[in-house]
Amino acid sequence: MATTYEVTDPSVQIRYSAELEPEKHSVIERSVQAMAAHSTEETDRLRAVEAEPAKVAALLDGLTAEQIAADPVKARALEELLARPFPLDLDSASFLRPENPLSEVENASRLSVLADHFDLWPGQLGVWSPPYHFTWSWHRTDGSPPFNAGFDPPTGQVALDGRSGSPGAMPGGAGTLVEAHAGYGLFFRFPHDGVLIGVSREGVLFSYAVAAQGLGGGNATVEGGIECSILEDGQWRTGATHRFYRKRVSGNEADHDESPGFIDTSDPSIRWPVRAGHDYTFNVGVWVYCDHTAGVGRSAAQSLTQASIANMFTATPI
Repeated sequence: MATTYEVTDPSVQIRYSAELEPEKHSVIERSVQAMAAHSTEETDRLRAVEAEPAKVAALLDGLTAEQIAADPVKARALEELLARPFPLDLDSASFLRPENPLSEVENASRLSVLADHFDLWPGQLGVWSPPYHFTWSWHRTDGSPPFNAGFDPPTGQVALDGRSGSPGAMPGGAGTLVEAHAGYGLFFRFPHDGVLIGVSREGVLFSYAVAAQGLGGGNATVEGGIECSILEDGQWRTGATHRFYRKRVSGNEADHDESPGFIDTSDPSIRWPVRAGHDYTFNVGVWVYCDHTAGVGRSAAQSLTQASIANMFTATPI
């Protein structure tokens, strides 16, 4: 059952291509607002499970901090621990990587496989290349914006760098959670009823870094992935998301990982029945999440995901 969202998210940003008529802008804005509201509702449901343990941990951290403050030996031990270098290995590479994520041979092979796949689908096949009809981005307003976000519309590249950390633990680290989403979209208005089927072909690059340091309670979490969605008349209809990584550290732990260049992803596909004369958007993008709890010490997290969306494919009513 479709859900109607009335929430207006002030973090939504959209840029339209010159070929898209201005009268279509309002429905696209409602679509991105609905994407943000739907995602927020879904993640709230998932993260509610973590809320109660976090409250208990915060209470214990407070008690531990009081005990340390009252004990000179423990206070000195904490001071010496925090004087050590913070073990966070940030990604220092260029933000939007210029290299082609897939070779010409790989591109041709993937296009051939997809073309054969679409022969089995009803409707008219559309092969879309950058630049797409619009770019979109948003972040949770109960958190902070990403440290960096970038688009390169001529190549279909999009990237997000989220950072959350204790004061001084990392450059640009927000004091709150960071959850951000960004990508590209296509607009459709069909003359006939039928089915809209959407698929994207993309290479994905990611890296993350997490660290916690102290005498108790500190932790840091990162996640990141890709997503796609179909919306009708500015309302959510269906979507899919794929998480590439999740890492959580606590105590005096640290971790860092990155993909070996761009990864050739499987092609997520979604479909929805469409009605003549109604407005539809097909959207593809990336998302990042990071958060930290200092505990009695400090912690930080960086989550970076980049995609090169070389093509979008659609099967639309004839």
